[in-house]
Amino acid sequence: MTSGPRVEELVPGSAGLASALRLADELGQRKYLERAYPSTDRTILLGALAGDEAVGFLLLLLQVIGREEGRPPLLVDEAPLREGYVNAFGVAEAHRRRGTGKRMQRVAISICEREGCYQMRSRSPTSAVENYALKLDMGYTVHPSSENDSYFFLKKLRSGAGGGEAP
Repeated sequence: MTSGPRVEELVPGSAGLASALRLADELGQRKYLERAYPSTDRTILLGALAGDEAVGFLLLLLQVIGREEGRPPLLVDEAPLREGYVNAFGVAEAHRRRGTGKRMQRVAISICEREGCYQMRSRSPTSAVENYALKLDMGYTVHPSSENDSYFFLKKLRSGAGGGEAP
């Protein structure tokens, strides 16, 4: 079994939530953890905890692909394709390159698979070199963003909604 911080969902009143918010503040990402996401179906904040202290966080949005951009849903077997979108992700400097980020990503992927998501997606600034290496190592594909100085990372999780092959 791999040692290191445990990964769990952080909800109001849970151990580690306050320290996850402090860490997000230190890494310049707190605004993403406090923002409302009206186009998502569910928002999940994961924390990598050493005791009650957060050493990492990952904000996962479960949503219909394209809804946020005002696109009609892609339907497979009459069900819209859904995704897990990682909107914020950070690991304390002292815990980087030790598997903490990969552990959080794996938990997020498991949640998305359980929820029937077709894909995982995230966007990272061009300065996030460590994040690129992690995502590429985990089998994500990459596409440059036309909006700003960033890249989109995508990982296909299943063939289609309802488990069948995509048309």
